[in-house]
Amino acid sequence: MAAAVNQKQRVWNGVLELTMAAQERGTDPLIWATQLSSSLTAAGVSMPSVEVAELLVSHICWSNNIPITWKFLEKALILRIVPPLFVIALLSTRVISSRRRYPVAYRLYMEFIKRYAYSLPSLINGPNYKKIMESISDVLDFRQIFEVQSPGPGHLVVEFIFSIVWALLDASLDDEGLMEHTFENKSRWPIKSQDMEIDCLDGYEGKKAEHRAALSKMNALMAIELIGDFFLNTMTSRILYLARRNMLMHWDRFIQHIRLLIAKSESLRNSKNISPEKLLQLTSGTNKVMSRACKMDIVKTIHIPSAGKCNGTFRSTLWLPFDLYLEDTVNIGSCLQTTNVAESLTGLVKVLQALNQTTWQDAFHGLWTAALRLVQRERNPIGGPVHSLDTCLCMLLSIVTLSIVNIVEDEEITESLEKRREDLVSSLQHLDDFEELLTPPPSVSALANQAAAKAMMFLSGVSVGSGHLNNMSLNDMPVNCSGNLRHLIVEGFIARNVLDTSAYLWPGYLKSRCNQIPRNISGQMPGWSSLMKGSPLTPPMISALVSTPATSLAELERMYEIAVSGTDDEKISAATLLCGSSLCHGWNIQEHTCLLITKLLSPAVPTKFTGSESHLIGYAPFLNALLVGLSSADYIQIFSFHGLVGSSTCSCIDANL
Repeated sequence: MAAAVNQKQRVWNGVLELTMAAQERGTDPLIWATQLSSSLTAAGVSMPSVEVAELLVSHICWSNNIPITWKFLEKALILRIVPPLFVIALLSTRVISSRRRYPVAYRLYMEFIKRYAYSLPSLINGPNYKKIMESISDVLDFRQIFEVQSPGPGHLVVEFIFSIVWALLDASLDDEGLMEHTFENKSRWPIKSQDMEIDCLDGYEGKKAEHRAALSKMNALMAIELIGDFFLNTMTSRILYLARRNMLMHWDRFIQHIRLLIAKSESLRNSKNISPEKLLQLTSGTNKVMSRACKMDIVKTIHIPSAGKCNGTFRSTLWLPFDLYLEDTVNIGSCLQTTNVAESLTGLVKVLQALNQTTWQDAFHGLWTAALRLVQRERNPIGGPVHSLDTCLCMLLSIVTLSIVNIVEDEEITESLEKRREDLVSSLQHLDDFEELLTPPPSVSALANQAAAKAMMFLSGVSVGSGHLNNMSLNDMPVNCSGNLRHLIVEGFIARNVLDTSAYLWPGYLKSRCNQIPRNISGQMPGWSSLMKGSPLTPPMISALVSTPATSLAELERMYEIAVSGTDDEKISAATLLCGSSLCHGWNIQEHTCLLITKLLSPAVPTKFTGSESHLIGYAPFLNALLVGLSSADYIQIFSFHGLVGSSTCSCIDANL
């Protein structure tokens, strides 16, 4: 034990020695960060490291408050050697109370907030998440301030964002001499400067008092504008909404200070980026805050079902952040996602479930109804952002499904896998209470009917694993096989082996049993089953498959094989088919379709290729078929949702080099 402690201490001493040596030599910060990362990896230190963060911040404040040490810290943040939010927490306890003596440090602190405080999904899905949040809680003394015993990481995220905004607010009031007008006459955060006003060198010789005063004035303005940014940002505005709902006593005190700032602040009135009226609007009403985050009035357009219709502790307003997240993600005018949306959504579900202290059934139910509302809003648009119905269906039937699969199969969650699966089943069964939300859009009603017919025929003893449904026209369908969006959702979980065909026996899943099985199904209509049996890609086959999504990974892989090793004409046909209905409506395997297409965008050099020109010249018709097939905004969004925009773009660049 003692040996392990000594080993750790030698590692931390090595960090300081490396930093001091680099500081004295004026080493390039990136080189220093690379050397530090290598030494920590060799020592077996998990990164990002809260211990290294404490060492670096303590080194800077205040014995080494010089430009190069701040650049070291910046590079350590960029390379994720230290956790950004924990660094912000450490600086909060040191910099805010010393902001008059060290105005440059206060400025850098706020720049770090602007750069890193909105990167919550990467924190939640990153390593050491729980340890980092618990360390933040200890540094900022959340247990003493908020009096919450044993909070989960999700709760600590809310407390962290709330505390940063509140500390900036009280510092702004103190800078303008307004804290004395508050009810408490003091802040609960360490914002009061302990420095004598005469001792204001900030570590940089020759700075005049006028320059220092001007910088402090600029800082006061920046802090106020940063407060407004937290309410304008989609993610942090949701978190502040959760603080408002769940921390009422603290929120009331916070709002009193906000009102004082709005009424009295000279800096706020001088701001060109936010006005007192705008800040009042952002902080005075939940509906207005949320509508700004989503560019529309969500509450007026989503028709949230009443709590009386919901079971258990489920209340629709608890899950309003789901509506906001989905709405913002599918907004075509927003930035493309560079990370997998299903993984980010998984993190959000975990945070809200922990914060609201509900069952997984309630969390899943809230997510389902939010995603269904998203589809229905696009089916009957009443204004607001421009979306695509196919994009919304991708969100419901692929991304949301994958995020819930992640939770059901997560081995780190304390509840048993079987219990989470039961909660999923219950949430899906209760969707029957929201029949209007389950009505499929006309463009996918045939697929919904097919999913219902599959269940009917299975219960009637007819095998549906041989392409029976693929070859069936609407006139061939059994009677009373009208399907809805729940049938498509359930098929997605069956395809991913999370549910089985026992779902077909749920009460109300099928409105009636199938008494009439079609006997005269035409054999002239080719389908995926024909392809799997070896049928060639004839024009009728291509015409059928381009409008019929593949239903299994084996079918996709067969098409991929043709795209790689078929004749030139077959390769072009395969590219067209992969970019057809299989990509747009093949939700159960959509992530695999995107991956296979991404691989095809960068074809390998043929083994017998000897030409002096690029081997891609021969692939030009094939690549053209792929790129034309992927040119719609819908497909760009779909690749974005699956986190593959960067990969597919790189494949195209590689193909052009």
